[in-house]
Amino acid sequence: MSLRTSAVAILIATTCALPTQAALLLSEVCFNEVGSDTTGEWIEFFNNGSSSINLSNYKIGDEEQNGGTSLTEALYQFPAGASINPGAVQIVAVSATRFQTVYGFLPTYETSGSDPTVPDLTIYSAWDPDGGQINMSNTNDQALIVDPTDAVLDATSWGNTFAFNPAVDITGNLDGQSIERINPYVDTNTASDWRLGPTTSPAATRSTPGTVVPEPTTVILAGLGVLISCVRRTRAHQ
Repeated sequence: MSLRTSAVAILIATTCALPTQAALLLSEVCFNEVGSDTTGEWIEFFNNGSSSINLSNYKIGDEEQNGGTSLTEALYQFPAGASINPGAVQIVAVSATRFQTVYGFLPTYETSGSDPTVPDLTIYSAWDPDGGQINMSNTNDQALIVDPTDAVLDATSWGNTFAFNPAVDITGNLDGQSIERINPYVDTNTASDWRLGPTTSPAATRSTPGTVVPEPTTVILAGLGVLISCVRRTRAHQ
């Protein structure tokens, strides 16, 4: 086999070995908000697919039960015409004004109507008939995305076993510290996909809203690194 043929074969193998893309995934959740102000909670999600997704009939929140009646949990629907491009991250905050105060920029959406320039999500009453507000527990809760057919598309949980058993370990969780997906192109549907964010100070630096960790290019470069290494080994043995 020639070097060129070997390189092509390795590239194909490397590409095929990259994690399967699941399109729309939760990527970060801040449930232990900065300053003990529940309006500072937010949920981030990521499109790791290859095309834009129309979000109009998708829902997001912390109400895991269809028909649930907890006033401290809610499920919200995206506004008509909402979409997310491939490789993009978006943030749903409870309060856009609180989010901007803490992080210095506005989220993509909000649920409390605090800023007229930020699109509002609305309660999805077919699932969450009593309404309410997202108010995630610091010790025992979940976040989820529900698709247009009302099936749970993606979820994460900490301190309980709704999404994972065991749940994400948040031992020692600090004020402002989020949980983040370790790799945006890996979804094993287990707690091992997630980790606590940084332990830095001030509290606002303990999460990374708007930034997927690691960046998608990191995954691509890792695959190219494997390819280069394999090509070098092939040359060495010729």
